[in-house]
Amino acid sequence: MKKFKFETTNYGNDKLPILDVIITNPDNGKKVIYPALLDSGSFMNVFHSDIAKLLDIDLSLIKKELDFGGVGTKGSKLKGKAYIVNIMVAQKGKKHSFDSYVLFTDELNPDGNPLLGRQGFFDEFLNVELSLASERFYLYK
Repeated sequence: MKKFKFETTNYGNDKLPILDVIITNPDNGKKVIYPALLDSGSFMNVFHSDIAKLLDIDLSLIKKELDFGGVGTKGSKLKGKAYIVNIMVAQKGKKHSFDSYVLFTDELNPDGNPLLGRQGFFDEFLNVELSLASERFYLYK
C-alpha cells in the first residue's frame, strides 16, 4: 500500500488540506502543477477555467453546460463544462495517476484553489485521512 503524507497549509487561523497535483491534458500532453484543496463537501473536481486555458483546452468546443452549486458567491446555480484530464499525486518516488472528470467554470474565484472532490479524486484512494491535531493529511493507495 502506498501512503502519501502531506502537511496542512495555514490559511488565517485555519489549516487546509492543500496538495500540489500534476494535471495533464491527455489530448496534447500539456501539464501544469497546481495546488488543490481536498474538499470532502465537493461532489466532483471543480477547477477555474483559467486552468483549462493553461492546458490548451478549448472549452468553447464543449456545448453541454452542467449545473452545480455549493461554492462561490453567486447563489446555488452555477455552470461549468466537464472535461477528462489526468491527475497525478507524486511524492518521494511514489506516484498515483488517473483520468478524472473536472468541471471547469468561470464562476469560482480565479485566485482560489481547485477543488478535489469525492468523485474523481477521493474515490481513487483506499482511504483519505485528515488529522487537524497533527496538522497532516494522508492518502492511501
